[in-house]
Amino acid sequence: MKTTIRILLCSSLVLFVTALWAAAVEGTYSANGRDARLVYAFAKKGEPFSGKPVTLLIFSEQDASKDPRPEFQAQKGGFGDALVIHLMKDGNEWDIIGSEFAHSALKHSGVSGTGIVSIKDVTVANGEISGHLMTHANAELFDEPLVVDLQFHVKQP
Repeated sequence: MKTTIRILLCSSLVLFVTALWAAAVEGTYSANGRDARLVYAFAKKGEPFSGKPVTLLIFSEQDASKDPRPEFQAQKGGFGDALVIHLMKDGNEWDIIGSEFAHSALKHSGVSGTGIVSIKDVTVANGEISGHLMTHANAELFDEPLVVDLQFHVKQP
C-alpha cells in the first residue's frame, strides 16, 4: 500500500513539473504541415550585437538548459525539434536579429535566417520575459512552409 502511494505521489510530481515546463511556451511551430512539440523554453544572455544586449530564446523538444552552448546543439537537432531566437534590445524596442530552425520536417533543418520571425508584446517584469513570436502568412524557408506562432514566458537571464 505504501509503495502504491509513493508511486502515485512521484507520478503526480512528475506531471506537475512537466506542466510547469509546458506552461513556458504555447502555440505552433510547424514545417511542411508537421507540428513540433516544443516543451522546453528558456532564455540566456547572448553575445552583444552592435554594443546592444542580446537575449537568446531557446525552445526545444528536449531539455537544453544544462548545456553550456545550447544554441549550437539545438541548431544541430541535439534537442529534437528546436527554435533559437536572437532577441536584441535597442532602446525601448525589441528586434529579432537572427533565428535558427531545427525541425525534422525541414529538408534544410539547422539553418539560420533573418526576417522570418517577428516579435510583439515583449514584457520584462519581475525577472521574467514574455512575448509573442510569429511568422507572416505564407512564410517559407527554402520554399518549405514554416509557421511560428508562439507565446512564451520564461525567466530572464
